[in-house]
Amino acid sequence: MVFIFGGLGPMHSDVSVAGVAKAFGVRLAADEEFEEYLRHLIGDHCTGDRNEMALLPEGITELLHNDVLPVPLVHILVVFLFCSDQCRNVIVLTSTNVTELDKEWDCLLTLPNTPLVQMAPFSSKHLSTMLSDVEAAQTVAQLCLDFPDIYIGSHRRSRAGPLIISFVGKDQERIDLAAAALSGKFPLGAFNEYW
Repeated sequence: MVFIFGGLGPMHSDVSVAGVAKAFGVRLAADEEFEEYLRHLIGDHCTGDRNEMALLPEGITELLHNDVLPVPLVHILVVFLFCSDQCRNVIVLTSTNVTELDKEWDCLLTLPNTPLVQMAPFSSKHLSTMLSDVEAAQTVAQLCLDFPDIYIGSHRRSRAGPLIISFVGKDQERIDLAAAALSGKFPLGAFNEYW
């Protein structure tokens, strides 16, 4: 699944939808329903007899309607004919700022025919230490084997700064167990929670 944010406007650089059409080997064609939504939104600012922004990939586009949005989301679905179980989804988000993007995303998740499945969010915990990478490496490697459902990574913000060890996963209890297991392998106070 690919999400495109922007690239639908009237500027010369707004070529996202044209790029999708080219990638899937279809031409752009005016979508009358989408053009009508745009005319209501833009009003007298439309020039010419057709709105260039209403050109969508022909034959593979559907509009995802939601009463909250002034313009429907654009869903491009491509099914590869030579292998019927393969398909690619492209969702075009028409927002122009973060507030609109949040609104569109929330609407996308509530649509009855949404191509998305909402899953549990990721959680994380970060610990910092002044231990060297060498001192921590073997224990962290073992934790990765003991907690395969948790991503455990490390980095330094600077060469002389603390080592930050990150725990990321879907189960906060497992993340806390992994962090406690790391802390328990070293002297008390060797690790601090890092924000």
